[in-house]
Amino acid sequence: MVTRYSRLVFSIPRRYGLDRDSCEDVFQEVFSIFVRQLPGIRRRTGLPKWFITTTHRVCRQWFSQAKKSAGGESEAISARRPPPDRLAEWERQHLLRLALRRLGGECEQLLVALYCNHAATSYHDVASKLDMPAGSVGPIRARCLRKLSDILSLMEGEP
Repeated sequence: MVTRYSRLVFSIPRRYGLDRDSCEDVFQEVFSIFVRQLPGIRRRTGLPKWFITTTHRVCRQWFSQAKKSAGGESEAISARRPPPDRLAEWERQHLLRLALRRLGGECEQLLVALYCNHAATSYHDVASKLDMPAGSVGPIRARCLRKLSDILSLMEGEP
């Protein structure tokens, strides 16, 4: 479970703007809670949401403790809190990362190169980077997207 959900759990306090040490503290607390509550967890499909919700709660507790020691909440801390609607978005991102990892190989490399960079990447640049003919990027991308879609469908149906 740590391997599967570590990136998800660690990413949330980073998005709140916490430093690495604080993120590690939040991470450790979330997995400690998970171990204590493991006997009561029945649905594996709900785990990403459980980890996201629990991590947000632990972050809020961290901010509450920081607020008490600082004598009040600063605007900077308040501004770091992401809006509640981000929960579903982060869950989808995590599911997509897991699906890409399952996809693996050339498909994972190609889709990450095309879609997971902040800057737009041309087929020519991707072909160069992955040492493939530029004309094959489009057809391979289409096959990889179909495979990724199949994996996501299977993952949504997993218990």
